[in-house]
Amino acid sequence: MATAGELKPLADWDEDYLSALPVGEFDWIEYKGTEKFTNPAWHDDISKYVSAWANYDGGYIVFGVKDPVSTEPLTLDGGVPENVRPKLGDWLDQVVPRLVEPPLTRLTTKLIHPKPAESKIKPGNVIVAIHIPESENAPHQARDHKYYQRVGRKLEPLKDRAIKDIIGRRRFPKLRTTILIHSTGFSEPTVFWRVENLGSALALHWKAVVKFPTSINNNEITFPDEDVKFCETPDGESFIELRIPQRLGPPLFPGSDTSRSFKLAVVTHRPPLTAPSIKDVRVTTFADEMPPFNEVIQIGDAIKTSRRFEIPGR
Repeated sequence: MATAGELKPLADWDEDYLSALPVGEFDWIEYKGTEKFTNPAWHDDISKYVSAWANYDGGYIVFGVKDPVSTEPLTLDGGVPENVRPKLGDWLDQVVPRLVEPPLTRLTTKLIHPKPAESKIKPGNVIVAIHIPESENAPHQARDHKYYQRVGRKLEPLKDRAIKDIIGRRRFPKLRTTILIHSTGFSEPTVFWRVENLGSALALHWKAVVKFPTSINNNEITFPDEDVKFCETPDGESFIELRIPQRLGPPLFPGSDTSRSFKLAVVTHRPPLTAPSIKDVRVTTFADEMPPFNEVIQIGDAIKTSRRFEIPGR
């Protein structure tokens, strides 16, 4: 499944790229027909999307696309007349940020013009694409005086606790973990771990706890050079607990990261592990007074971005 992070920058979108965008129940993109853009209620409707994406992980809204069916490619409806507003691009840049309170400080818009031949966009029309990034000034209130989040294709008002949690984000780091499994098939594999601070607050003291499968591709594994524990989840699945203390890295300043590689080895567990292995990697990161941050990384996602994973036999 595609993610928002895999898309090209909005400035690089053209008609062909737009037509190849994914369809489905995504919480980071919304397609709207041209009639939605010209509807007098445009401001009130779009204000909710701006609020939702600015409050969380950001997203895209595209005008000039028929309501998509998940089994079919996108169908353009001819596009929005570019003269619907004088200097339409500048108008969007001025109006959209002010659809929420406080107004956005960052926004990207793109008018996608017809391609030279066999275009699905009518002459004089454009597809309007808007990218609303996650905002450091969240939470943002929509024009109906509510705060929103996006769940699948639905918009839901935030409850009081969620609003307070968003306000609290400003005081805490925003951490993201990357885990990649590397192997050529001819050497012992390694696990690459990295943690990044994407927020605006310093993580002075931090620690990561990684729960790693005890078996991958029917091979029992361990970290031979690390002090690990073999544990079980409450529902009876086994995992390797790897603790990564701060002595392995510096404080995490905003925009900084730290990383390390860990050697994996094929073993036969003694005594044998009777519990089945977890199927994913589970990471909990602690930093100062920040609430513990939990992430789940699918093994397939870790492998597909690295070289072919094939633990050699003994």
